[in-house]
Amino acid sequence: MSKKIPLFLILPFTYVITFAANLPSIPDTIIIRQWLVCGPFSVGTREGITEAVEDPATLKPKPDDSLNSGLVQGGFARWRQVSIDSAGWLNAEYPDVRWDTIQKYYGISGLAAVGYACAEFYSPKKSRALAIATRIGSFIINGLSYLGDVYGNNWFQTPVLIDSGINRVILRLSGYADQRVRFLLIPVSAPLISVTSDITAPDIIAETETRGWLGIPLLNTTENLLNNVHLHLTLLPRHYERSETKSSFSVIARSDSDEAIPIADTTISNIPALGVKKPAIPVQFPALPYDTAGYYLIITARTGDFQHSDTIELRSRLITQPHKRTFLSAIDSSAQYYAITYPADYQPDRTYALILSLHGAGVEASDLAGCYKPKDWAFIVCPTNRRPYGFDWQDWGRLDAFEVLQQVCAAFPIDTDRIYLTGHSMGGHGTWYIGLTSPDRFAAIAPAAAWPSFPLYVPNFLQRTIIFSEPSKLAIRDMAARPDNVPALVDNALNLPVFILHGGDDDNVPPIHSRTFALWLNALGYQYRYKEVPEVKHWWNYPDGTVCVDDQELISFLKEKRRINAPMHIRFRTADLAQSNRAYWLTINRVRTVGRDATIEAFATDSLIDIHTSNITRLTLNLDRLNLHSPTVKLKIDGRVIRGKFKTSRPVTVQLDRTGWNAGTRGKNNQPGKKPETYGPAKQVMFSPFAVVYGTKDPELTGFLRHSATQECLRWWLIGNGTAEVYPDTGGVPMERNLIVLGSPDQNAVAERIINRLPVRTRQGRIFVNETDLGEHLAAIVTYPNPLNPQRLVLCRFGTDPAATRLSLFWGIIGSGTSVPDFMVFDRSVRKFGWHGIRAAGFFSPEWQIDPASCFIER
Repeated sequence: MSKKIPLFLILPFTYVITFAANLPSIPDTIIIRQWLVCGPFSVGTREGITEAVEDPATLKPKPDDSLNSGLVQGGFARWRQVSIDSAGWLNAEYPDVRWDTIQKYYGISGLAAVGYACAEFYSPKKSRALAIATRIGSFIINGLSYLGDVYGNNWFQTPVLIDSGINRVILRLSGYADQRVRFLLIPVSAPLISVTSDITAPDIIAETETRGWLGIPLLNTTENLLNNVHLHLTLLPRHYERSETKSSFSVIARSDSDEAIPIADTTISNIPALGVKKPAIPVQFPALPYDTAGYYLIITARTGDFQHSDTIELRSRLITQPHKRTFLSAIDSSAQYYAITYPADYQPDRTYALILSLHGAGVEASDLAGCYKPKDWAFIVCPTNRRPYGFDWQDWGRLDAFEVLQQVCAAFPIDTDRIYLTGHSMGGHGTWYIGLTSPDRFAAIAPAAAWPSFPLYVPNFLQRTIIFSEPSKLAIRDMAARPDNVPALVDNALNLPVFILHGGDDDNVPPIHSRTFALWLNALGYQYRYKEVPEVKHWWNYPDGTVCVDDQELISFLKEKRRINAPMHIRFRTADLAQSNRAYWLTINRVRTVGRDATIEAFATDSLIDIHTSNITRLTLNLDRLNLHSPTVKLKIDGRVIRGKFKTSRPVTVQLDRTGWNAGTRGKNNQPGKKPETYGPAKQVMFSPFAVVYGTKDPELTGFLRHSATQECLRWWLIGNGTAEVYPDTGGVPMERNLIVLGSPDQNAVAERIINRLPVRTRQGRIFVNETDLGEHLAAIVTYPNPLNPQRLVLCRFGTDPAATRLSLFWGIIGSGTSVPDFMVFDRSVRKFGWHGIRAAGFFSPEWQIDPASCFIER
């Protein structure tokens, strides 16, 4: 049912703000034209630790002051004045650095660098502002660190607080070689901003009722928690006109008879102060005619005396065109999208193959879908990796790909034995990564222009962790990074056909990466095809207009393959049971030592199943999937035949104990322990809905902990297109979620109930691992089943004192390639020397206890 559009939806809007105890906005834009710049300083790729300063917040430079730098001629980088250009950009060029020489010696890794830019500005009073920090990973204002717009999206604006008097700003300039960034502060236009440039929305499919989810970022620019924010969504038909000026945007009706379609009414609560929440709202669009101009969606937000409307454009698409569909993610209850191209001459009563295509860095999934010509035999589906950059298709990116696969298989007639995985560049890496960790899910894979792993793509040998840490510490770090080591999983491709595509002159991802993978597959005698196209670079089109990702040899290779469901010979390796514990008819339930590879090779005949294992103590054999002719079969594991015969019509679980392998489960291994859904390490806390809980018991630390919780949620939004909840420790904490708890027991009431029940705890200003006293002035990160709800995980960040609790926030988790194990205890030297400052670290045993085989503890 439709109704006349209310007047307030079509006219420029005015509002009154009556929020109490809020600082005023800065009255005008603040542009800092003169900066003191110093650098560059060498950093190891994907580590970010410099030799320059331990804490950038302490910088108070004067012109011609200097800092040691190994990159600069003479060994000293001097602070020098640099003016922004006419477009407002700060160009941090370093004339005293011989970048060409460094690159010739170290390769691209030598160009990874950090610089700093410092400035001061005056404000007559305390104020609020929005920071535009383009291509800046982080910045500091008056000692507090804020998240910047590292990708230069231009929609990410950070709410900040300004002091009265002199304010100090420090920019962290990171990247390769010289850097170019932009920073300014703009007035706060409203207490609540709907970030319309980052809305996750489905396309409207012509003549089809469209259901889906809408993700709307709501940026709270006030110092108050916002509850009961009412959102009203209205769709305007195509006969509305758009009126656009430099200062306003409105939608104007052509006549009084124009009507709008109500789409949703909902109320959103718990939007953190100076933070963001991107709720998922269920929407249903009626069957509407195709309109090349699209439709307008009016978003009206109301809270207290504030009310405002924004307009976004939704695409109108024919079902035969590539289009976007949205779904509710089980990771964090956020709205995510995937792009889909229907088969040519689609018939719902037929079954079709599915080509799951993974995009490269900076590419939108919806753009990738348009690079394929429709197939009469397959759907083309492109997930998002959560963002165009996202997670390199690892961690949350991998989960996103499988969520999309599940959504599509449930909604469309897909032949699950004809699902193919392909991708280009970063998506090619994702194809290797997802395909080799889950080889039984696909009929074939086709990586294009793919890189294999972080250390092989951009070597990390300049990381201070690698340079300074002793081998026993590095062993734990390497265990934490091991699940990302894709080449180590190449054995898993035994039953997985592979097509490798690369441009012969690719200078972005050199073809040596694909050639090497082909050599590895060839050495194993595996089925693969390698195609290198001469004289083309990273991305190319063929003379007939075909895009490289739609290469006809690649597509033909996929089309002829069917999944091998029950191979008689399996090879499988995994470094993390939470990431991957299943291969065809085998499931690894438990390992001996967490953090070390588990490997298995199995041969099946009608009379005998012969299995060889390493680092496995419990295993399930789904014999019913093998389709053996014999009703029973013998089991031989690691050279020993298990007593009795086993029915081939049902699964059997076997367990390794002191007497060897036996059928069934018994003893301590049958007690609750690590399971794939509660396995660790730290990042798994954010693989399902989570909340960040900050402490309020220490008044001097509460502001910092609240700020840190808010910035973590902003980071999750920026990098993961996600939504998260922030709570104080004073009540309402959702124990049904995984928790990230900030603060020690004397700083956080929730931590007080949890931390001293963990194997790593703090007591009387010291940290203990079991009963080993590691000393004072230490910080810790611990991941463990929540003692208040063991079905969920808790990640605790705490220290022995306020300074150490601040230090506990040092290690980031939201990002691919992070190497944080189950627990870490460290001192302040990690700020300059990485893992050299680790005092204890490791993985808990399968029973969630300290295990010397997977831990380092300094004594």
